[in-house]
Amino acid sequence: MTKIIILALAAIIASSATASAANFQEATNFVEQTSDNAPKKKKAAKEVKRVVFNVHMHCASCVKKVQENIAFEKGVKDLKVSLDEHTVDILYDPAKTSEQTLKAAIEALGYHASVKAEK
Repeated sequence: MTKIIILALAAIIASSATASAANFQEATNFVEQTSDNAPKKKKAAKEVKRVVFNVHMHCASCVKKVQENIAFEKGVKDLKVSLDEHTVDILYDPAKTSEQTLKAAIEALGYHASVKAEK
């Protein structure tokens, strides 16, 4: 009697596993068909601008202060600070910030900043 119950349970488990696999395959096919017909959305390329400021820094502490504060300004994507050239080179998202806002942030740290003329 125990063998019959075990065989019956094994048959039930096997049939449910097969049914689950079939349901999974149907769901996969549905998703593939749906995704093929759906229009593909392309991510819009975000515009990034670059500005270089002349900043009157005189030591490594000045560089560190600018790096630690300006890097976290809203919209800043990349930041390079050069003590040798006295410049702060910023890549930023113009939808989130502007040159004027970045200049004000540098000046709020106690430094004079002006936009470097293009060569």
